[in-house]
Amino acid sequence: MMLRILSVVVILLSFSCTSTKLTTVWKDPKLKTPQYKKIIVVGLMDGIKNRALRERVETHMADDLRQMGYSAQAAYSAYGPRSFTDKQEEEVINLLRNDGYDAVITVTIIDIEKEKSYVQGYVDFWPGGIYYSRFGRYYYYWHNRIYQPGYYVTNTTYIIEGNLFDTGLDKLVYSAQTESMDPGTIDALGHRFSQTLIRSMKEKEVL
Repeated sequence: MMLRILSVVVILLSFSCTSTKLTTVWKDPKLKTPQYKKIIVVGLMDGIKNRALRERVETHMADDLRQMGYSAQAAYSAYGPRSFTDKQEEEVINLLRNDGYDAVITVTIIDIEKEKSYVQGYVDFWPGGIYYSRFGRYYYYWHNRIYQPGYYVTNTTYIIEGNLFDTGLDKLVYSAQTESMDPGTIDALGHRFSQTLIRSMKEKEVL
């Protein structure tokens, strides 16, 4: 019985593990070490269905930036759920400058990929025994084997892009894409993406 339980646990763990990794990173080679102080995080995710995801991503990243000493704000809380929807390009950049933001981090879902995979069935036994040439042992061994049928699982991968714009220069200075596999919840997705992107920005010395 114990062997069967352990086998099931191993399989479940193998499919519950999640990860977020960088796939591409770019930094403006002409960028000198910036001294940003006030940053706004903008999630570019349209539609009611993506509103919760946008809020969680913006919130996690703003919180993480504040822990680093920045004055950071989520766009949805600063400007409402529609943010800059009805504004022209020049209006947006002037608004941010007037409100003291010297940098903008944008977050965009590039794609959501779903892949179905088959988990092969396996044969286990209880209670375990040692194979012998005697009929009794042989019969007991095979009689108590248990078949676990295979099944399908769907793996979901989120491809998300994060950009850093310098509002003073009105210029893109950093860009990266990440892949997050099976985050479980939108809260977990927002947290892992924020941690991964900010770590990369620090390594690239744009923060």
